[in-house]
Amino acid sequence: MNYSDIMAEQNLSVIDETGVDESEVSTLTLNEVLQYEDQIIEDTAAVLGALNDKNCSYAEGYVKRQALYSCLTCIPEGKNDPEKRAGICLACSYHCHDGHELIELYTKRNFRCDCGNSKFDSFQCNILEDKDPLNENNIYNQNFQGTYCVCSRPYPDPEDSVSDEMIQCIVCEDWYHTRHLNISLPVNSFVEMACFNCVGDHQFLLHYKEASVEESEPCVSVDNEEDIAVSDDQCHQESSENKEEILLENIDPLQMENDMDGECKKPKTTSHVSTLFWSDISWRNRLCKCDICLEMYEDENVLYLIDSEDPVQIYEEKGKAKTQEVIENQDRDFLSSMNRVQLMETIAGYNELKTGLADFFKDFAEKRKVIKEEDVREFFEEMQAKKKRRTEMPYFCH
Repeated sequence: MNYSDIMAEQNLSVIDETGVDESEVSTLTLNEVLQYEDQIIEDTAAVLGALNDKNCSYAEGYVKRQALYSCLTCIPEGKNDPEKRAGICLACSYHCHDGHELIELYTKRNFRCDCGNSKFDSFQCNILEDKDPLNENNIYNQNFQGTYCVCSRPYPDPEDSVSDEMIQCIVCEDWYHTRHLNISLPVNSFVEMACFNCVGDHQFLLHYKEASVEESEPCVSVDNEEDIAVSDDQCHQESSENKEEILLENIDPLQMENDMDGECKKPKTTSHVSTLFWSDISWRNRLCKCDICLEMYEDENVLYLIDSEDPVQIYEEKGKAKTQEVIENQDRDFLSSMNRVQLMETIAGYNELKTGLADFFKDFAEKRKVIKEEDVREFFEEMQAKKKRRTEMPYFCH
């Protein structure tokens, strides 16, 4: 149960019963604890909510985006040998590799589950045995061996004392420490990032640098315009006046318009190679789709950038929506399975618990006392005793 609504305005502190003097204990408000719990649940739903945890995803082919895992128990060589790297789907992590040493890889694009193929020697998938020896189109970066960023270190890193978040590049899908991106983080919020290595490899991205995402000066420069993958003399550039008329907020991020009129819509480029940030996934809508640019995307293996289902944000929204749908269906099925008496008892029990918790928290808030483990235990023991007295009460007096 989520108790956020009950004590939304309470400002309480919670600690475990450790025997430590209360004045020496660093406490959190109950709201902070509940918000942290809710965030974990929401993050899990976003990453795993859209997936099937019972059926191996191999049958779906190269899935556009899914959560993946690397099993070091089955393939310990994968830590050092790039040829041994392998990835498994969510269902296989549950039904084939339960209890194994797994590396959580978050999500990867266009990947087919490797569980039980030739990389696993004699190990077979418990869900689906008939699989090709190898998935030739899978891409395995260093994350599959448990290292990340240009520093090639694990996360969390036991030898790194610096507190630093990591951000995933939308191209190579590696994760980078913010301090290793060779640029300061944007002043404004952002949802997508392309690392400086990928921008250097795919310099057409420089044409779509967002002016709305303020960042520090890049540290690497390109010698001349001819270094750009598709030079300006190959196709007509959009005028700066028209470029300014494009309003990000008016572009539907789910609608990738396909301009196949032969005219290149690519804006003029900047001359600096650096990590790029975008404030919204709708920047992808502006990617030119003339014949020349489409051929370039294919040659550079980045056609996914114009796929409306590729962004992680879209994937996570689907996961959250599906999780909410499952919860609602489960609640409905649970309630419909009860008879009228059971339903009324359940509702009464919920209301009693809600009222009891509200009074319990209010008392501690008014006295500005810290809630200890023994207080919570005592509360639920009292609630259980009330329930027992109620259920043992005779219906008729003799």
